[in-house]
Amino acid sequence: MSRIEIPSDFTSIEEHIRNANLQRAAYVGQLIAEGGVALARSLKRLGEVMGRAYDVELDKRAIEADAFLRRSVPR
Repeated sequence: MSRIEIPSDFTSIEEHIRNANLQRAAYVGQLIAEGGVALARSLKRLGEVMGRAYDVELDKRAIEADAFLRRSVPR
């Protein structure tokens, strides 16, 4: 494949376009990385909330199973 000779008038324009493409690629890469971090953070929070809800449910079941605790908890 032979390289096409570009007139010197268009060399600076081509370089400007190449730099813009690199900047856009860096920006898109940064967006993807930030999105991945945000997703990981939100999944971690979801896991923590679900864990707390599970702990509360276990406490409720323990209270309901124990007759002494059941009488001491106001309804």
